[in-house]
Amino acid sequence: MSLNRRRRCWPVLIPLGLLLAWVLLALIPHLSGGAATGDRVTSEVLIQAEELKHWLDHRDPRLRLIDFRHKAKYYLGHIPGAIQLWRPETEDRAQSVPGLPAPARQMEHLLGGLGVGSQDTVVIYSDQGDHTRLWWILAYYGFPLRQMRLLDGGFEAWKAKGYPTQLTAPRYSTATFHFPASAKRNFLLANMAEVKKAQGSPDKVLLDVRDLRLYLGEVSREGAARPGHIPGAVGIFWQENRVAAGPHKGHWKRAGELRELYAAKGILPDKDIYIYGHTSLGASFTLVSLYLAGYPLEKLHVYGGGWSEWSRSPEKAETGPGR
Repeated sequence: MSLNRRRRCWPVLIPLGLLLAWVLLALIPHLSGGAATGDRVTSEVLIQAEELKHWLDHRDPRLRLIDFRHKAKYYLGHIPGAIQLWRPETEDRAQSVPGLPAPARQMEHLLGGLGVGSQDTVVIYSDQGDHTRLWWILAYYGFPLRQMRLLDGGFEAWKAKGYPTQLTAPRYSTATFHFPASAKRNFLLANMAEVKKAQGSPDKVLLDVRDLRLYLGEVSREGAARPGHIPGAVGIFWQENRVAAGPHKGHWKRAGELRELYAAKGILPDKDIYIYGHTSLGASFTLVSLYLAGYPLEKLHVYGGGWSEWSRSPEKAETGPGR
C-alpha cells in the first residue's frame, strides 16, 4: 500500500479503533462472574473466593479473616485461619434499643483480644448478610476502608469452589488495636431525631429494607410494638441486592443493576438516604449495596434504632403500600 493510501485510511481507522475500545469497555462489567468487579469501589469493598484463596495461600501475616457467624456454625466448619465473632459481642448492651454499635473501646478490646491489629487487613464473611454489620461498625469508628473486604457470596461461595474448611480455631497472639484518632464517620449512624427531620425533605429519603409484609404492616416481628413503617419511607427489601438464583446465588448484584433498582424508587445518589430495618442488620447490608452502586458514603445513614425503636415511640406509623 502506498504512503498516500495509508494516510487516506487513517481518518477511518482511528474512529473505528476508538469505537471498538468503547464497546469492549462497556462489555467488561457484563463479562465478569459476579458483582461489577470492573467498578473501582467494588474491588475496594468485595473480595471473591478465588482471590481470598490466593491471599491465604501466600500466608500474609497481616491478614485476619473473621467468621461472623454463631459459634455453633463456626465449629461445624469454617475457612482455615478464620477467627469467630458474632453479633451480640458487637452490640451496645447498655442501650435499651437493640443493635446499636458497641462502644469504640469495647470493639478495640474485642478485636485486639482476637489477634487483630490496627494495621491488619480484615476479610469478613458470614452465611447470610451479617458480615456487613461488622463492616459498618468498623467504618463508623474510622477503620480504613482499604483495610477491609467482604467475601462476596459468603461462606457458601467458598464451599462452592470446593476449597478446604476446618473445624478447629486458630491461635493468634493478642494484638494492639486502636481506631484512628479523629477519623470517626459519624454520618454512618443516625438517630430518631435526624430521621424525623429528614421526613418530607426533598433532598432526603427514608428507606425501609424489611420484608414487604413487615413494611405493609401485614405482620410484625418480636421486638416491635406495632406493625407498619415510618411515614413516607420507601420499601426495598435488603435481599433484593443479592443474586437470587444461578451459579452466583447470594453474591451482590452488579453495580448497574443496583443503581436501576434504587433509581426506580427515587433513591438517587444526590439525596441523603436514611436506611432502617427492624434494627441495623438489613440496613447495613443495604448501605454497603448502595456504596457498591456508587452512592457517596457520606450520603448513607443507618438509623440504628430502626423500626424496633420507632414502633415503641409515640411517632406516627403507616400501613399499606406507602411509596
